[in-house]
Amino acid sequence: MIKSILRFIIAFWTLTNQTLNAQDIPQSVAPIDAAQVFEWWDDGLITPEEADEIFSRLEEKNYDEACLLAEVYAQEPCSDKSQVHQASRTKQKQAPSIIPHGHITIKEQYDSDGHLKKSREELHVQFYYFKLHLGSQELLSYRRDGFEAHFGQISTLEFHSHIPLDTLWGTALLYPVSKFRLGIFLDTSKAFHTHIGFKPNRENEITATFWKFQNANSIALQARTTLGQISTWYQFGQDMPLVKIQLQSSKKWLSWKTTAYIHGDCIPQKLNLSKGIVENKLWASQTVNTEWPDALNTQLSLKARVLSAASSDSMSARFKLSVESGPERLRPSLSVTCIEASDNCNKTEWKSGIKTSWNQLTLKASVLFSHENHTKPPKIEFSANYHSSIAATKLAIKLPEANPAQAMSVQNEISLDTAPLGCNLAFAFKKTKTKNFRPNFANIQIMLKF
Repeated sequence: MIKSILRFIIAFWTLTNQTLNAQDIPQSVAPIDAAQVFEWWDDGLITPEEADEIFSRLEEKNYDEACLLAEVYAQEPCSDKSQVHQASRTKQKQAPSIIPHGHITIKEQYDSDGHLKKSREELHVQFYYFKLHLGSQELLSYRRDGFEAHFGQISTLEFHSHIPLDTLWGTALLYPVSKFRLGIFLDTSKAFHTHIGFKPNRENEITATFWKFQNANSIALQARTTLGQISTWYQFGQDMPLVKIQLQSSKKWLSWKTTAYIHGDCIPQKLNLSKGIVENKLWASQTVNTEWPDALNTQLSLKARVLSAASSDSMSARFKLSVESGPERLRPSLSVTCIEASDNCNKTEWKSGIKTSWNQLTLKASVLFSHENHTKPPKIEFSANYHSSIAATKLAIKLPEANPAQAMSVQNEISLDTAPLGCNLAFAFKKTKTKNFRPNFANIQIMLKF
């Protein structure tokens, strides 16, 4: 079906000869991409299960949750896309076009055996104040002057929920009244909710939602301020509510970020939480950054994560301290990670690197040492990255055991973003002492804009 629609749109686009600039189509930009997730997986920073959790959030376009998972599991920061989001919102406020426009996306993932792991085709069409999404989510939306109407598969983003929810078939309406927002939702399975929100200004908002399911009732509260957002979801009859906390502050010299999920033995119904969050009654991270941007041009970062298993009283903690300094022409870095604090940090990782940037070209080299009773052979990595306004390419060569004869992997990334066509290709090949080069992973995304 999607392929037939694709042929029709190509013909329509050719006939009208009206192409839109990429900026004319408001898009939310992912803070991380599939290639970065694969790289963390290949480096051993995250497990395959954790990678799948991040992938699922990226596919849902719940980028806030995907970034949260990445920062806790990999202890790596997400890139800042706030300016891109602001540009998209500004563009969306302009007079809408009555000519249908949008894009078709084809996404495929391949495993190490070269077999197709995931395949998805999506169609996004925007006309006037309407948006149609077909593929992973069947949804028709209407947005105008704060009023929203959604018909079809309604998910976390349409519910404006800070806590991830299951996708439900139904109808949702949101209506602004002065500084208030009223909402109602009805699902085909007879799930029902009423929503009220109060937004005195652009920085602060508080909302309350009552959910009624066939065999359970819940209430959800959310509060957002300049410091971040705190949300709670309580299902009547359970021992304690589920709480999600995201707070952050950024000053000239100091910035910090706190993230946490807290819940009891039972998880409320209709929540779509990642497996790692469900299995830990306390799932938290803390990041503190200190920066001296003037003459020193130095950044010091401390990251910590704490996990408390729901099935026992055990607690796991990990710490990472990193520092980088110097100009863009020659910027060294050093980091040390305590893998498990409860074992007196018997297992640690030390990583040193150096980066140089010249206009659109960036070169990096790094060495990673792992110590557990004895020091293992270091992991060495070299990478080159070239980027322009419409294209980017990256080549990375990794030596997991410091010796090319023992093992080697080569990773390539190619990105292109033009008016009619966009693509993102990431693929890697790996060899070991007993096996020649073979595919390690591949992620393909092609977007046709019309």
